Amino acid sequence: MDKQKTGELIKSARIKKGYTQVELGDLLGVTNKAISRWEKGDSFPDIGVIEELSRILDIRIQDIVIGEIKEKNTDSETAVTEVVRVAKLQDRVKKRELITGIVAVIIVGYMLMCGWYSFRGHIDSSGMYYLGISLAVILVVVFLKERLIGADPNRENADKRIYNIIGFGSMAYSFIMMIIVTGIFNNHEIQSWKIDGNIGRIINVQLIIIFILNLALLIIQNYVSMRKYEGETGRAYSLIGACFTSMMYSWLLHTLTDIHSFNKYMIIIAAIVIIELLAVYIIRFCVTNHRQVS
Repeated sequence: MDKQKTGELIKSARIKKGYTQVELGDLLGVTNKAISRWEKGDSFPDIGVIEELSRILDIRIQDIVIGEIKEKNTDSETAVTEVVRVAKLQDRVKKRELITGIVAVIIVGYMLMCGWYSFRGHIDSSGMYYLGISLAVILVVVFLKERLIGADPNRENADKRIYNIIGFGSMAYSFIMMIIVTGIFNNHEIQSWKIDGNIGRIINVQLIIIFILNLALLIIQNYVSMRKYEGETGRAYSLIGACFTSMMYSWLLHTLTDIHSFNKYMIIIAAIVIIELLAVYIIRFCVTNHRQVS
């Protein structure tokens, strides 16, 4: 089975019949985006629609599966084998999507819960460590899920780079914002810093915006990756890091006592996030290289 060849065959047959992607999708009961993914070789038609696709485009099922038009007397055993292989592959993809969807819902739900308590100041003095451990656990879960579903660690695309730029940019903005404010205020104006002071409220609102933006992008990236790469999820760990950076800095605003401790914990929080992200990237790099060597 060659998804690229099958896609080219479907496209040429569709054009020959004079159908647009929308029209063919309507006839098959699927979206035009599904047709587009087939033709680009990003995915393969579901076994349930292959028969109808064969009838509409007037090409044999085995030709669709193999990806090229064979002579009538071609041994059908190859086609049958390919159909069985495609069925097994699509079954794995559906299981992958189910696992990915469940894990994604759990992660997003947990992050929303952490955000709710963090930004409202309902986490005690040990909140930084709690959030730091939570970040590590989520990064590990995402990495293990990536290994479990057999995602390709070398898959790179422009979208992923954009997400990473936004994630790391959000973390940098949060840290720089804290540095600038510490340079302006001193111990005598400590009340302005606190969450019930003007500066504290302004900073906290910005941290909430950073959290919502990165969490929304994380959801979008995972959805797009699942649709485009058959159940694989996006791997922009930086978006997760940005969410937890904003939560930990909000915790710091709520538990602030003096400027000196603020400066210390501001650096500790940045170090925790950077070290954990570096660790997961290094492990992923080592696993990728080991897989390529073996």
